Amino acid sequence: MATPGFGGKILLVDLTKKDIIRLDTDEYAMYGGGHGTSTALFWEYCVVRENWDLQDAFDPRNMVSLMTGAIVGTGVPYGARTSVSGMSPQCYPIQWWCHSNFGGTFGTMLKLAGWDGVAVIGKADKPVYINIVDDKVTLEDAQDLWGLTTWKCQEEIWKKSGIRYGHEWVDLDGSYTMQRPAIVTMGPAGENMTRVASLIHGGGSGAGQGGFGGVFGSKNLKAVAVVGSSSLKIADPKGLKDTREWMDKTWGGGGGGFGFGGGQDVQSCCAGCGTGRKCHNRTRVFGQDSDDCAESTLFSQTPSNGEIPPDANARGMDLCQEYGINGMECCFQGPMSFNTTHNPDFPIQPEVPAYTALGWYMKKMYDMGVIGPGTDYDMAPLNMKQFNTNEFMEIYALALSKRHGIGDLLAEGTARVAEKLGRTEDFKTLCRLTMWGYQDHWSMPGVEWAYGNLMDSRDINSHDITHSPGGGFGGGGEAPDAEKFVKTMAERTAPFNDPFWFDYSWEGKQAYETGIFSKHKAQFTAWHQHYWNYYKESVGFCDWGYSNLYSGSHPKNYGKTPEVEPRFLNAVTGRNQTFEDGMEIGRRAWTLKRAIFVLQGRHKNMENFSGYYYRPGASYCGYSPNLPIFDGSKWEIKNCKELYFTEDGVNQWKTHFYNIEGWNPDTGYPTRKTLEDLGMKHVADYLESKGKLGAA
Repeated sequence: MATPGFGGKILLVDLTKKDIIRLDTDEYAMYGGGHGTSTALFWEYCVVRENWDLQDAFDPRNMVSLMTGAIVGTGVPYGARTSVSGMSPQCYPIQWWCHSNFGGTFGTMLKLAGWDGVAVIGKADKPVYINIVDDKVTLEDAQDLWGLTTWKCQEEIWKKSGIRYGHEWVDLDGSYTMQRPAIVTMGPAGENMTRVASLIHGGGSGAGQGGFGGVFGSKNLKAVAVVGSSSLKIADPKGLKDTREWMDKTWGGGGGGFGFGGGQDVQSCCAGCGTGRKCHNRTRVFGQDSDDCAESTLFSQTPSNGEIPPDANARGMDLCQEYGINGMECCFQGPMSFNTTHNPDFPIQPEVPAYTALGWYMKKMYDMGVIGPGTDYDMAPLNMKQFNTNEFMEIYALALSKRHGIGDLLAEGTARVAEKLGRTEDFKTLCRLTMWGYQDHWSMPGVEWAYGNLMDSRDINSHDITHSPGGGFGGGGEAPDAEKFVKTMAERTAPFNDPFWFDYSWEGKQAYETGIFSKHKAQFTAWHQHYWNYYKESVGFCDWGYSNLYSGSHPKNYGKTPEVEPRFLNAVTGRNQTFEDGMEIGRRAWTLKRAIFVLQGRHKNMENFSGYYYRPGASYCGYSPNLPIFDGSKWEIKNCKELYFTEDGVNQWKTHFYNIEGWNPDTGYPTRKTLEDLGMKHVADYLESKGKLGAA
């Protein structure tokens, strides 16, 4: 019998063999669900059984997984995420095991059909889509869907289902529904195996980063559609209701929108969320349910690039969703740029864009004469004389998605464009990417965020760890004094409760003793990565709601974490887990992920920041510049806008981090003791057989 909160089975589809396999979810319970379970499945079916070099994400042996967690479909606020996992064609220079996620209704519908996830391996001999109707799974011909946009594809599948949404009951083998299928699909960008192709569900709930639309394309998989008519068992329904009411009463149940401006009088949110988050904004776009994030600023320009038509971003947002392209990777700078004339050491003058993304970098290379007339790369079909017009923006999206002309180069993503142009030195200056080829989030968004990027395989996109007292994503309310703030934060970060986790000293000896290069910061980064792996990517809590360590609305300034997460989880599952139990599951999944990285070629020596991190002003665009600093005797809040790393400091931090995680400090490989303590002797044995086990 399935554990409450779970459907009880996982769907494994081998497209090459046309096999449809049912796996028992509880067999993977030790990895927590979501991304953790996907990592375990990849290890079992792709690493060990296939025994290949793990280098090409477009290889049919790659697995792409859509996996839910325990709270999805239960009505837990900020709890409707579907985790997407697989080797990523976007990652650079190695196509690492990677992740993304999206909201909407897909995860909930999958649960109502009795499934906790879908994992796909192999390649179909012709275009197909996976059709799930409760317990029945079929592979359907998708040749008539190939070439359609994501919106048109979903419309056609809805027509095939025969369900008139919300109009009449439809018999599904003895059970009934008025719900149309929930569908995740790729657009033309995925079909053409671009490295910047996203997966789209509904109007615009998208898994953008990772290039997983291209992975679908490499498998001839157009879509996954699911309709479910069952229910989901909750262990303690009253406890779930009481926890939600207690959370709403204590901290408030709402939440603002993204705050990008403009009217927001019509919004929607993910299934069961009900927080008022306004993540799906219908007033600033032409579409009906588009995510309001990086996609909404696809064509935004830095001031030096001039004005754009008022409706350009609205139309551009819809093009991102329809063609299935990654808005953050492909944009022309994002919603903001920053004046840097006061800092002569900053690598871009006089202004730095929020993202030095594909569109911006293309324009920069054209202005510098690196591409365009007289070079190896003609700009056709783009007419640069029509730049800043709607027509240019639409042709850009189309050329990129279908690899027309210059679009064939751009479809490789920003990092590989720079490589093909022989300009990888731009990673230190003009083309400010993270070390794995992704756009950094607002330059260097925060210390723990940056370290998370370094240890993971992409921009970790964790808005919860820019801890700025009295503002930003870490606070709320008036700023307290520094000592009170760090004391409160320490009280919320069980079981270590270390105030020096929140020292952002970055100059002098204090940076090494208690600040950003110390064992304290390494331990906090490890704590957060374990939290992220379990509570977010495996259980299904949304980044915009959790973690939440500090809140101005609480009499003691306590945030929801660490009480809320286990209370919700235990009400759903009946397992009686502590917060620390969940963190240990997260550590296990994180360490298994490290083992995959090691087999792909990861080593301590390659884990170094991009060059601009080591220059004054690296964090210039960061969210929260006012941070606590300990000078050796007292705490104070200081502006850390000019914070940057040093190579010696990062090397010290890495040694601390590897020791904390139980990885060999010289190689970064997990040790046998660590793996066996986590119940993964089989992983230790396999790493040893490949000469990749960390020395004790």
